[in-house]
Amino acid sequence: MTKHTRQVLLSALKVVVLCLTLFLLCTSNSWAQITTDSKIAPLIEKLIDNDTHIRSLAADALVNIGSAAVPSLIEALKNQDINLRWHAASVLGDLGAEAAPAVPALSAALQDEDGQVRLYATLALGNIGTAAKAAVPSLMAALQDKEQFVRIYVPSALRKIGVEAKVAVPVLTAALKDKNPTVRYNSAYALGAMGTEAVSSVPNLIALLNDSQFYVRLGAIKGLGGIAAGFQDKANALPTSKLQKVISDFEQVLITIQKYKDKFTETDIKLIRRPLNALKAEKETRLFDRVLESLFKHKLLLGIAAYLILLPSIWLILLRVAPLWLLKINNALKPYTDFSLPFISVNVPLRYVLFVGWFHYHPRVLDAWVAKYIKAAREQFPKKDTVNSRACYIPIPVVLDGTTVPQLMNENLRSTFEKQRSCLVIGGEGGVGKTSLACRIAGWAMAETEDQQLCKHLMLPVLLEEEFRVTEGKSPLLEAIRGQLQALIDEPEPICQELLLRLLRKKRILVIVDRFSEMNATTREAIEPESPEFPVNALVITSRIEEKLGRVNKTIIKPLRIEANKLSSGSLSHAAR
Repeated sequence: MTKHTRQVLLSALKVVVLCLTLFLLCTSNSWAQITTDSKIAPLIEKLIDNDTHIRSLAADALVNIGSAAVPSLIEALKNQDINLRWHAASVLGDLGAEAAPAVPALSAALQDEDGQVRLYATLALGNIGTAAKAAVPSLMAALQDKEQFVRIYVPSALRKIGVEAKVAVPVLTAALKDKNPTVRYNSAYALGAMGTEAVSSVPNLIALLNDSQFYVRLGAIKGLGGIAAGFQDKANALPTSKLQKVISDFEQVLITIQKYKDKFTETDIKLIRRPLNALKAEKETRLFDRVLESLFKHKLLLGIAAYLILLPSIWLILLRVAPLWLLKINNALKPYTDFSLPFISVNVPLRYVLFVGWFHYHPRVLDAWVAKYIKAAREQFPKKDTVNSRACYIPIPVVLDGTTVPQLMNENLRSTFEKQRSCLVIGGEGGVGKTSLACRIAGWAMAETEDQQLCKHLMLPVLLEEEFRVTEGKSPLLEAIRGQLQALIDEPEPICQELLLRLLRKKRILVIVDRFSEMNATTREAIEPESPEFPVNALVITSRIEEKLGRVNKTIIKPLRIEANKLSSGSLSHAAR
């Protein structure tokens, strides 16, 4: 037997033994229960085996063991062998959140003498995510690492930790001037993940829009877009002065982009324009505050203001006791559009002169309108053929944004529907229960008690399951929603488009588009959540294919198919009820 043959046989024997070990670890419950260092230590030794395949199998085995392997891997981080240290850090990164107990050791590894160890420690902390918050100071120091490949991945790790890493905003801002363009890109992208906490970095990100590297400019756009989106989600709570400052800052961003418009695509610009338009829309609802402020600054107008304060007081009282009256009064005053103000000869709609125009689409008014028709909706929606045929709902497990949920409940979706913009995609093959789940979500939208609802307010569900009809001069999407809503609430008169748009933008209507992947191009093109002009802010889509929907943030649900003989008794009793 030749020397080469013996080496081949020896390597094969190693692989067989390691595969057997991996099989036992993964399949034997009794083995899993008594896993000790004596079982894990041989696997850790194999992380530096000369055979690449054996190293890979050992790493996979340790990942399959999970958290039980973490203490031994922490010890391996302290080993004198450099290769073992970086391999141990790599496995901890593959474990993700399970490796949270290793955060202190990985933080210490950021100061290892070997650059590759520091690199894999950085990557591991990023994969652990928010649980690595304690490592943020160490990661901040690592942004000064002498090795550029370490500095490149530090911002990515901070981005994955998210808002919990907000103390790193100053050092990330400073890293925007790093000589390495990839460091600049990742730092800009990471600042976007900090949301409103990174507002101080906006001027530096604006300066980066003229960077010589196109991907660095893209990173600046992403960072600014993330900060703007953060303000959009908090727009209702922003003081008026702060809101005006934010709008001014991001208008300057658009001006700068226009200056370098040949360097950006329309898709890039939408990352800024969409949240900016939303912030401006919020500002428009506060015009009454601005008018009062102006009155008190100009004493000549103070007497007029004192007189007119009585009218807003009346509207405020109505807003509390009879909100729908504000809508009726506003509609009655709509024909009077040319009221001339004394002394200044300016024509203004009478409803705004009387201040009622500032109140008629207040959230309380919209809630009152929904409450008026919710009873009819609860009666009519279950009568739809699609809904009625799925009245017997059997809970099934789903994958929600990558996490398996044994039984989807409304609580699982509240974080999605509490955002300013909610987009939910239910995907999977035919017959897996996508439409049934969408109908279930519609029921939660109309639930009688708040703890059973999708968010703090009620929503009227509109089910769109047919192709849109194109009418010249009209939006096919709005016409389809208007028609279905009118039938749902059993209202003889068409719904005013202005009111419909407000209901959609303020998420008082839940639009469900069923069988989206099977619809024609005209209908699909009408559903563009990434467009700044798209009016629907509470959207549910069912589809047999993976829908991209541009760059809009979305929650993805994938129902899991289960065999009939595997249905739990609890599911069957639920169906019987």
